[in-house]
Amino acid sequence: MKSLLKIIAWFSLAIPTFIFSVETYQGYSATKGIQGLIRQEVNTFKNSPITFTSLPRLAITIKTAVAKEDARPIVIHKYMARYDSPMLDYAKYIVDISDSYGVDPYLIVAIAQQESNLGKLMPKDCHNAWGWGIHSAGTLCFDSWEEGINMFISGLAKNYLAYGLRTPQEIMTKYNSTSPDGAWAKGVSQFLSDLQTGDW
Repeated sequence: MKSLLKIIAWFSLAIPTFIFSVETYQGYSATKGIQGLIRQEVNTFKNSPITFTSLPRLAITIKTAVAKEDARPIVIHKYMARYDSPMLDYAKYIVDISDSYGVDPYLIVAIAQQESNLGKLMPKDCHNAWGWGIHSAGTLCFDSWEEGINMFISGLAKNYLAYGLRTPQEIMTKYNSTSPDGAWAKGVSQFLSDLQTGDW
């Protein structure tokens, strides 16, 4: 009798476990690995009524933020490739330095597009795509793109963002206050929108 009960108990546990394993494997295969499974999980949460509170929403937020963060160097690289920028190989570097100063890397690229067509319209070997430090004696130049990127992003963070100037319109009041009819801010805003939407 005890043996019969053990067999019944074993089957009652083994069958659901087997079914669960098969369904999980099929879901994993259908979504082409763990990344697809995560995307499917996020979509399932988004499309289903949520009857519990913060933990699932927090998980979705973290996954979404990570996905966006990981995509930024790719988006910037493709954008620069589209316009044949000499900064093409520095997409990830721009993101890394921007993150270290709490600056939106898309803003860095948008200003470079407005100022120099992403580094194509500037003095030869100047490595200053942002028109940073232009004065009566000429344009400030840097020895490398790494130096130029570092100097511009740190300068923007310390001299603009630290004082609450964060949007193109706010930055323009100090960066290019003589821009007719706000053309500078309008241009930067358009390029920023292109980068954020992928529409270029």
